[in-house]
Amino acid sequence: MLFDAVRDVSVSLSTLVAAGLAFVGLNAWRRQLRGTTEYQIALKTLKAIYALRESITEARRRFGVVPYPGQRPSGDRGHVSEVLRAAQSYRRRLTAVGTCRADLLLAEQEALAVWGDRARDALAKLLLAVDELLATYDQYFDAELARARRKDHEGKEEEPSANDIVMYRILYSNPEENKDPFGKRIARSSGLAEAFYRDRLK
Repeated sequence: MLFDAVRDVSVSLSTLVAAGLAFVGLNAWRRQLRGTTEYQIALKTLKAIYALRESITEARRRFGVVPYPGQRPSGDRGHVSEVLRAAQSYRRRLTAVGTCRADLLLAEQEALAVWGDRARDALAKLLLAVDELLATYDQYFDAELARARRKDHEGKEEEPSANDIVMYRILYSNPEENKDPFGKRIARSSGLAEAFYRDRLK
């Protein structure tokens, strides 16, 4: 009888110990899994930031001589087709920017689930700059096209406005860093985003 009671207590104790160990092990496994998941999300977001930054740099790079607004070569005709060619060439380069932006927004959704609004705040300035680049493309080439039409049809030479120059400097990089404020803005905003997500890799 005493032996049965001792055995029952022993079985109960071993069951409790096993349950306790299982609980501790499960919690450790969950922490490890959570750490791995957070690491993967941070890494994925960092890769998307790098890809977006590089696609912007590539889109803004001048592959040849790009005249200032309204300063296309003189001639009787052909200014409109020249502007259309330049716009089409730039649009192709912006396709990569749009794809990388979409990838970053997708990664941002996963990051939001883990880190909340801080994840979005870290990317906000970079995404705002990208949106400005995309909007500037339309505004700049619309203005250039209107100017080229007037030049082709009426022979009018027009000086670019201050706003035209600002848009040009957003779309095209300048090798001299102090003359490329938009390039510095991209570097600064991507740097802030990278710092937040790099901290999550630790």
